[in-house]
Amino acid sequence: MHKESSLKVLFTGGGTGGHLFPAIALIEELKSRFKNMGSIEILFIGTKRGLESKILANSDYLFRTTWIRGYQRGLTFHDIITNLLFPLKLIVSFFQSLIILKTFKPQIAIGTGGYASGPPLYISSLMKIPFFIHEQNVSPGVTTRLLAKHAEKIYVSFEDTKDYIDNTICYGIPIRPSLKTTAKNQALRFFDLNPDLTTVFIFGGSQGSHAINNYWIEHLESFLKIRDCQFIWQTGQRDYKNIKTLFGDNPLTHIIPFIHEMGIAYSAADIVISRSGALTLAELSLYKKPSILIPLPTAAGNHQEVNARILEKKGAAVVILQKDLQSNLLEKTLTSLINNNKQLLEMSEKVTALAKPDSAKLIINDIMEFLQKYAWEN
Repeated sequence: MHKESSLKVLFTGGGTGGHLFPAIALIEELKSRFKNMGSIEILFIGTKRGLESKILANSDYLFRTTWIRGYQRGLTFHDIITNLLFPLKLIVSFFQSLIILKTFKPQIAIGTGGYASGPPLYISSLMKIPFFIHEQNVSPGVTTRLLAKHAEKIYVSFEDTKDYIDNTICYGIPIRPSLKTTAKNQALRFFDLNPDLTTVFIFGGSQGSHAINNYWIEHLESFLKIRDCQFIWQTGQRDYKNIKTLFGDNPLTHIIPFIHEMGIAYSAADIVISRSGALTLAELSLYKKPSILIPLPTAAGNHQEVNARILEKKGAAVVILQKDLQSNLLEKTLTSLINNNKQLLEMSEKVTALAKPDSAKLIINDIMEFLQKYAWEN
């Protein structure tokens, strides 16, 4: 390897935190390697609508967007128009990606999934730019499936993904370095909660879940009256004002639209109720948290339920489908867990066995080896 190396890297992905935050973890790991090696330039291609436009707006690397938008699974007028425009948006996004890549001239590209990564990675393949893919979910998304044969390597989060695509390397999901473990009492003080009560952390992904929120709007008050527990509740922006009005004065709840300090929330929690995006499952494993998983039923390829069933088979989580929220199954399940410390401990041990805390390091090690062999030495 050269003593002084320079590198230009294209990262692409986003739309949701599940695609964005693994990319950020890889960027941070890659940047840390270059502190004493030479110079590195990072360009991230995402979309204006995705979470990346908010998170990366003030980052210290270039951020560009394309017009692409994912296929909508609803039947509203807006969804139908959006889908009719998809071919045009795709073509425009190809040309936008071409212009961006010709200007930036990256040596390699790294994609972390989602519709945003499709056009940039496809153009990378046409321009003979080596690219790598990280797939978070057990069942790969459409972008990964279409581009897999062109990728140098495909890093996956679950061993079971090899049943869907070939030539995968299972290194887990890169976790943001900002996610640190906090002493439990300190974490509870951060949220103004009682250290003597069981703490339940509810969240439905970065945007919140209307279905999960509605369930707890209906059941929270009666649940708290007869059980010794308290809640951290990330509502998402859409439902926050209503929920804050209803429960904001209850000392057994900490209600917030979005939690930036996720590590503190996990550290405070005894039980987590959440969706089952792959990143969430990796974080549950890292923080050793028993969970009740409610897969998003409209997720592409039903990948959230496929993800959740992996943990369920291992005895690390309980899965409740969204359609079953109409029954009292969630209430009964949560009550059972609160009253069964032995089961919580067993679930914690089993979910910990799935953790891969060095994922980002392993992936970047592999990419650096590729660079040394095929890029810097040629």
